[in-house]
Amino acid sequence: MHRPEDKYVKVPALAHATRLGWHYHSIRTDESGTDYDPDTNIFYRPFTEAMSRLNPDMPCDDEKVRFLIRKIGVTLAAQDLGRAFHGMLINGLDGYRLIDFDNSERNDFTVVTELTYANGDDNFRPDIVFLVNGMPLCFMEAKRIGNRNGVLAERERMRARFSNTVFRRFANITQIMAFSNNEPYDDTEREPVQGSFYATSAYGNVKMNRFREEPESRRRLLDGIAPRDENTEKSILQDNSLIALWATPEWEESMLPENPANSIITSLFSHERLLFLLRYVLCYKEYTNDDGIRVIEKHIMRYPQFFASKAVRRTLDNGVQQGVIWHTQGSGKTELAFLLTRYLRDYYQRRNHVLHTFFIVDRLDLADQATDEFTARGAHVLRVESRAKFVELLRKPSEWAAAQQTDASSGVTIAVVNIQKFSDDATGIQAEYGLNEQRLFFIDEAHREYKPGKSFLSALFNADRSAVRIALTGTPLIRQKGGADTKQVFGDYIHTYFYDRSIADGYTLRLLREDIRPQFRVKMRKIMEQLEEVDKLTSVDEVCEHPHFVDPLTEYIVDDLIQSRIALGRENEGIGAMVVARTSQQARNIFDALQKYDTDISSALVLYDEGTKKDRREIQRRFKRGEIDILVVYNMLLTGFDAPRLKKMYLCRALDAHNLLQALTRVNRPYKKMDHGFVVDFVDISKQFDKTNRDYLAELNNEFGDETDRYASMFENPETIKTDLEDIKNTLWEYSTNNQLVFSKELESRDEDELYKLRRALEHYKELRNLATLYGHDELQDRFDIGNFQQLINEVNLRISRINLNKTLAAERLSTGALNRLMENLEFEFVKQGTQELTVADKLKNAMRTACDTFNGNRDPKDPKFVNLMEELGKKLRRANMEETKLTTDEMTDLIDELEELKRQADEINRRNDMLANKYDGDEKYMRIHKEMMADSDPVADSDRQLFGILSTAKKTIDAMVGRNAATLDQPAVFKRSLGPKVIQAFKDNDTSYSPTQLTTTIGRIYNEYSDERKNHLG
Repeated sequence: MHRPEDKYVKVPALAHATRLGWHYHSIRTDESGTDYDPDTNIFYRPFTEAMSRLNPDMPCDDEKVRFLIRKIGVTLAAQDLGRAFHGMLINGLDGYRLIDFDNSERNDFTVVTELTYANGDDNFRPDIVFLVNGMPLCFMEAKRIGNRNGVLAERERMRARFSNTVFRRFANITQIMAFSNNEPYDDTEREPVQGSFYATSAYGNVKMNRFREEPESRRRLLDGIAPRDENTEKSILQDNSLIALWATPEWEESMLPENPANSIITSLFSHERLLFLLRYVLCYKEYTNDDGIRVIEKHIMRYPQFFASKAVRRTLDNGVQQGVIWHTQGSGKTELAFLLTRYLRDYYQRRNHVLHTFFIVDRLDLADQATDEFTARGAHVLRVESRAKFVELLRKPSEWAAAQQTDASSGVTIAVVNIQKFSDDATGIQAEYGLNEQRLFFIDEAHREYKPGKSFLSALFNADRSAVRIALTGTPLIRQKGGADTKQVFGDYIHTYFYDRSIADGYTLRLLREDIRPQFRVKMRKIMEQLEEVDKLTSVDEVCEHPHFVDPLTEYIVDDLIQSRIALGRENEGIGAMVVARTSQQARNIFDALQKYDTDISSALVLYDEGTKKDRREIQRRFKRGEIDILVVYNMLLTGFDAPRLKKMYLCRALDAHNLLQALTRVNRPYKKMDHGFVVDFVDISKQFDKTNRDYLAELNNEFGDETDRYASMFENPETIKTDLEDIKNTLWEYSTNNQLVFSKELESRDEDELYKLRRALEHYKELRNLATLYGHDELQDRFDIGNFQQLINEVNLRISRINLNKTLAAERLSTGALNRLMENLEFEFVKQGTQELTVADKLKNAMRTACDTFNGNRDPKDPKFVNLMEELGKKLRRANMEETKLTTDEMTDLIDELEELKRQADEINRRNDMLANKYDGDEKYMRIHKEMMADSDPVADSDRQLFGILSTAKKTIDAMVGRNAATLDQPAVFKRSLGPKVIQAFKDNDTSYSPTQLTTTIGRIYNEYSDERKNHLG
């Protein structure tokens, strides 16, 4: 039984892959252990042929090849996310090259479908598997358009699969995964709900990324797509028992290269593109997390980093040695520098040059941060702590050679240098031994005032006039006096990635600007007037530093943070805050005032003259670990400080231009499920922000044309907020949100659509709560006890789950579609509190899920035996649903046994169905026809073998007929007349007599199966 995603996403995607040069291979007759290795899913034949082709001087007999595969299998068993195996891909295994990265035509590119990844009884089958030289390095999961939960459902499945140790080898061998429900991206959704995404493997949460092809590269890729081949497409359809789809409007539409599912295949799996991705876009980050646990992560390059890398290559090819990469804050510029170093190392190696990379910063804390990040990714870092050390690195290439790391996953050495360590005598000197050396300088945070003529900048340029200089910034200086614009100093923009794209891609969050409450503004104005008139304070700074001003300000901040944590729910109660003080003295006074709240709120003061550098670094570490609630700063930490839990900024000081954007982006990092970062604005930054934003848009437009409409504000649109609040108010009006008991009773009479609408309103209000009064919705503030706010959302979620469950179980006859819905909503609540009861309850839930999974895999739902089993399953599930709070431990144990017996019987039916379908080359249509005909009261054949001869003979001629003209299926009478002679001939060829009734019945069954397949009735 074919799913809609098979017909209109997966199979067209397979056919599209062949247009990119992939060979489609049918695995219907392939056997684990014979055709491919069961531990790794490496296919023997293409792997053997590739080893012989790529290693002509090495022994490549069957025994040697199987030894290599066993060695790969042992390597893949490690708990390293495939780090050692990736090193083999890049550098080879025992002297054998596994992939030719420089000559794509020497590799074998094969695509297969529904390859089983199995370990004992546990298994899963990706929709499409991409084999490179027989190795399953990539796969794709396809979902139908409009599927429930979108691509998120696949992310959850991958999390469950790859966190399971039985699938460790498969997690480790997988390099790139693609996911698509063949819909365009919805840029209003931060989570990957719809669209096409890519990721690399992880033992837990899989991080999905959007891929947006740039116009010029899209044109080149489309030009490289081969024309469609009718025979290939028919062969793929035939192999997937979908030949009836040939030449239908749906098939033609599904084959368009611009369809999202086909586009992601083109972007990721075009041969040259894929080889680049496998070689350069993956890296491993190993570090100790905030809980003191050693963690290893596998990262994959984000698409803007990929296109920036290509742009750097084009820049260098054109003879230009410097330029600016303008990527918004939070887009991963440090990792980009690491990945670029690895890429450019090989770029210059092909030109017989050795690359020496310097990463330039202008602050010690940034040097420490860069060192940590590079080291975590496997780079060897040379810390330049003195002018003499820098000059030595220029004069003695042997210093670099001694530091080269042999780790295959990196092999990168980077010198991290504070800009102030440069000296005027740091001039280029010919390297010893006649070595052809190429120096690469990354200038981090290039929005600083690197003004021409300053000694350290001149020293940087003079260090090596032929060096490559790449400036990295999220907020370049523009419209500066004296030629100090970032572009004027460091060259043209090599690549740009503005914050609108970063927000749409989910790498950063949009911000909500929260004005202070009107009554507080009035109160503070009176305090300021009193301090000016009574205490005769003439300076605004003195007024803002006075205890009479600082104390109520601090009280407001503490109260707002506590209330925000409560409103945002338990999952976000760990958010932290930063107070940006007007003066350093005000910062000290605010910190002192915070000490009286020490039992509820912990705080720390970060000033350049407060404590040691080690102290300040420890404060940052403790804040990231959640041990500090509020950081109080003046100038420090407004740039370069990356802490995802920092979600509220209390801005008490006006900032200008790029400094404002730098500060604001401290709170825009993704954190759990939050959709926004929050800026509580005490100084009205709106005008300055709008001016800065306009200036940057003008800069982009001057560079790339008028695209003003493309760029949105970093802040949520005020008109959108007003509209959202009005909608929320209308939705909540009829509910008793201030009384949880009454509220839960009101939900009982609501249908599912109303409940989803209510949940959206409540969820959205969590983050807009502080803006309700500002936009004139005071009554919303009065409708909630925010201490019970999360309970209201929980009540709605429970009611939705119960409705979905009851709806599924209420059906007289469960269908496999109903089982899908059941599995999505199977969350029973057991009241028992004992450990034993909870353990048994978990086993019962698991038994229900596994039974549903087995029943859902059946391909003949009309089989009377299966129908009876389905009815029994329904009874068991209804019993569990109605009595879950009453079942004893023994009763639950009995129910588990009953479910396992039903699963065993269903497994046997599925096994027999699969065996019979395999007789017909996997065509389940003929499996169902065969079973129906053998179950007739007067069967036309005496045995299964005789009937197989009849139907297999008919199948060959009928499939060929459908392949020539599938449109005749839309004309039942015509198609049935065409079937008659072919069925009669099949009977004759197999010496079988038949009655007119048997002939008519057989023709009808064959037509119905082909017609249902075409019309998607079975989907």
